[in-house]
Amino acid sequence: MTQRKIFIFLLISIFANINAQNCNFDKIPPNEIEAFEQILEEFSSLNNAEAYTHIFSKRILEPILDRPNEFFGTDQRITIIPLLNDLVGKLPPNAQVFDVGAGAGEVVDFALKNAPKGTIVNIEEPNPFLIKLYLERLAKQDHLIPGISYEGYLQDYYRQENKEIFPKDPLDLIIAIHMIYHLTDFTANFIAPEQDILEAFSFLYEHLSPGGSIFIVYADLYPYQTHGAIASLATKYFQFTHDQHYTENLLSIYAARNKLLGPNGTIGEELAKRFPRTKPQVESMYCNTHFFGRSIADLSASALAGELCTANNDPFKTEKLEFCMNHLLQNPDYFGLQKEEENVPQKGFWKASEPQVITIISKES
Repeated sequence: MTQRKIFIFLLISIFANINAQNCNFDKIPPNEIEAFEQILEEFSSLNNAEAYTHIFSKRILEPILDRPNEFFGTDQRITIIPLLNDLVGKLPPNAQVFDVGAGAGEVVDFALKNAPKGTIVNIEEPNPFLIKLYLERLAKQDHLIPGISYEGYLQDYYRQENKEIFPKDPLDLIIAIHMIYHLTDFTANFIAPEQDILEAFSFLYEHLSPGGSIFIVYADLYPYQTHGAIASLATKYFQFTHDQHYTENLLSIYAARNKLLGPNGTIGEELAKRFPRTKPQVESMYCNTHFFGRSIADLSASALAGELCTANNDPFKTEKLEFCMNHLLQNPDYFGLQKEEENVPQKGFWKASEPQVITIISKES
């Protein structure tokens, strides 16, 4: 059976189930089949770096023009923004902020623009192009002062002792949004993800000022028995390609994140042991957020976000996209696949679960 026939067969199953729920679908919309064929053609000529851009810039982070800092492809920001802005609003004058795994500086637009005058913003980011974009955003905010801009990884600070590139003063706020994925290499033969997390956040906690906070966000990608995030498909894909070692590593990494940083996690106890003169306070919450797509095929592309699409120049393997589409259609309930019916900008889009964990670690002396 050809890939197209398999996809159509699975679509029939999905829409038959929707009919049973009285959702007024009496046949497969032609746009779903067209979208499937178009997306395979779109990705067939791309390398991994280009595919990464198509996944994030053209889908997940497609801006909603009349809603600044919101995107058609995800509703995660709706939860993140008020919590981070609450911390930004408590910053003292001339505060020191450190954005770890800083990206292109979107955080400037949705949070740091509200920081007090004289706030110094230090950034760490391995991609020089993203650093350039971040600094351009900072330059538009006259009340913010650029601090250290380090092109490299957080691990450089505590494993290579590059002390001269680290902010000199205690930090009032450390922002760590979706940076945790770079702490452990899942392709390595031997990994210690709990140690990597403890090492990184102990280092950051040590440099917090009294009253300072670390704001952490990560996707909960652990594949639970009854439900899972759409971007957790890497574990299934590597089983499919017989790279069981990668799957085992990823499961270990996902479990370590939740054990330490998730709700009821032990990061507070661990920090208290390492820094007995301080009182680490930890708040952690699980957030039911989603990825969205105009078609099931588009949503399947978003499932590649993470370990299935690294930003290098190797040719992109469309078999990854085909695998995600098939697995999503074969397990719609597991991933919460459904049409969005609420009165939101994504009304009529397909959506699937992509839950987040938000953890705030504060230092009290």
